[in-house]
Amino acid sequence: MDPFEECAVIVVGAGPIGLETAIELKARGHEPVVLDGGAIGQQIVDFPPMTRWFSSAERLGIAGLPFVTSASEKGTREEYLAYLRTAVAYFGIDVRTFQHVHDIERETDDRFVIRTSALSGSSHAFRTSRLVLATGGTARARTLGVPGEQLPHVRAHFSEPHRYYGRRLVIVGGKNSACDAAVFAQRCGADVTLVCRGKTIHPRVKYWIRPELEAMITSGQVRALYESQVVGIDPSKVTVRVGQTADLLDVEADDVFLAIGFESDGSLFEMVGAELEGESGSVTHDPKTMETTQGGVYVAGTAVAGTQARFKVYIENSHIHARRIAAALSGQEPPDEPEYPLLPES
Repeated sequence: MDPFEECAVIVVGAGPIGLETAIELKARGHEPVVLDGGAIGQQIVDFPPMTRWFSSAERLGIAGLPFVTSASEKGTREEYLAYLRTAVAYFGIDVRTFQHVHDIERETDDRFVIRTSALSGSSHAFRTSRLVLATGGTARARTLGVPGEQLPHVRAHFSEPHRYYGRRLVIVGGKNSACDAAVFAQRCGADVTLVCRGKTIHPRVKYWIRPELEAMITSGQVRALYESQVVGIDPSKVTVRVGQTADLLDVEADDVFLAIGFESDGSLFEMVGAELEGESGSVTHDPKTMETTQGGVYVAGTAVAGTQARFKVYIENSHIHARRIAAALSGQEPPDEPEYPLLPES
């Protein structure tokens, strides 16, 4: 019995653009299989409950399926996850969740073997001639490089704000994730301290979050330490260097949330020998077809840019990747359309 499952096309990554690529491929007669080490839209699963998108709903829709939100407002985490599930069911996409891809090898010039492991510990192997890597740019959390950040009460994902009720929470960061978390946690009864390297929170924080957080800081409901840097964490406190002086301040903490961003993981591209560029690990590719420097391997979504210091590749301007790949694998001319422009809201 052949131990490999034969697939015409495999898409690694069940985020919005990975799913959209699979939908576009199926519309052209292919039968793609989508693999993901987590759930559908795992990055979005990791958002705090009821997080609202910065971008408007029409910019987040995939493959022509409208993303309709309640009262036509900015979509929430829950609404978008339901939308992605609906898209998978509506288009009949074969998605295998919680299948972590741990090995890819080129078996022949035009065949790849992909090996996965499941949550249960079971393993599976696939064989394909076409591989799309839509692995995103936020595979692992950035670190501070300070003592104690590996302690169990230090987290890079905020999760459910209810868990912080009655607890002293230190949040490190000053952008959307940190500010969302500060507001959500304070509403749920946490004692919140925000440690921010800037002179204030980031100017592009969501326009409905910024004024509320600033009011909480002004009223003393949230403590903000600006121009400050964490230098150490222990089981009961966070040590912070405050301002431009060498003064150190110990902040008592039951929980620490590091909202300092994420990095891409280019290991799958490296496994197949695809070329990565610069410190960011952006993927060298043909912009007309999205094919990498390795024949038969394509890149889609934010994985294109690797680790982005300031995001320039989003869901919104990656939709074209799905159509380019589907056209290339179908022997069609790439769609002649401009890059999707980013608006100030993004």
